[in-house]
Amino acid sequence: MNQNIMNKFYELMTGWFPVKILVVYYCICSLPGCISAQNASNRIDSQKIDSLINVHKLNDHAILVNFGYDAVSAINTEQGIVIIDAGISTGLTARYRKIIRDEFKRDDFAYVINTHGHHDHCRGNSIFENSKIVGHENSLEEISQLWSNPERIIFNLSNTVKDYEQQLQRSVPDSKEWNDLFTQKIRYLNAYYDAKNYIPVKLPDITFSDSLKLDFGNITLEMIYFGKFHSDSDILIYIPQIKVIFTGDLFSEYGRPGSNDTLMIDKEKWKRAVAWTESRMINIDKVIDGHGQILSTSDLKQFNNNIINKCAGQ
Repeated sequence: MNQNIMNKFYELMTGWFPVKILVVYYCICSLPGCISAQNASNRIDSQKIDSLINVHKLNDHAILVNFGYDAVSAINTEQGIVIIDAGISTGLTARYRKIIRDEFKRDDFAYVINTHGHHDHCRGNSIFENSKIVGHENSLEEISQLWSNPERIIFNLSNTVKDYEQQLQRSVPDSKEWNDLFTQKIRYLNAYYDAKNYIPVKLPDITFSDSLKLDFGNITLEMIYFGKFHSDSDILIYIPQIKVIFTGDLFSEYGRPGSNDTLMIDKEKWKRAVAWTESRMINIDKVIDGHGQILSTSDLKQFNNNIINKCAGQ
């Protein structure tokens, strides 16, 4: 033991009791064994995270990467990789980027498209530092509002992490419930780190108000604004060549709407978007929601019916 640590122990024996406690803690945690134990714990968590990241091959050109309810999709095009949504944090999305790079054996990430401006879909934007970010024009304000009260965000994320940790303590390790709780805790913990370190969200540099079409040679992306519904910036993304539509958080299984808009101020836009999807329905095989669920055209049809009925009832 070196002289500095010996001095700490001397102070422990002669000082005031609370000081003794702090010094003992400092001395013990300065020892190599303590640091090794902490590193080992971090490695175990990291390995667990990797084991719970799933990769779904949608077709020859597209994959879906998810960690619990965190989901990022990637499209392999002739002009670079296109990412749909960027996840809840930079830490997790950095892992997804590596997986996508290894899967496609290329590192030219051309575009990131945010289905809407909520933090769990765009915090990872900055991981794709050389990519153009695309979103609806309303997402600029939505994303900017993330920083309107950063201390409140940090406080809320911290409490969410603590809540999941308490639930984990009551759950059976490695059970399905435990894994679900673990992924949620890690998702919000990484979001907390980003907020605590004031890591800004990279804003879209390409926006549109109504619709947008991007041509990547072998792949074309068609986008339309749904109107204010789950957020102020919900868009649909249709890729005819691979028969896939991305719907963000507009609905989940059985067409259950994810609406936060009770005023129906954009119902004409909703009806137009429904007609837009109906005209493409015959060429859609898979529906991908904003949190990694692979839905069916039946779910999409039920959602469309729900919207039409909702509009008719007003």
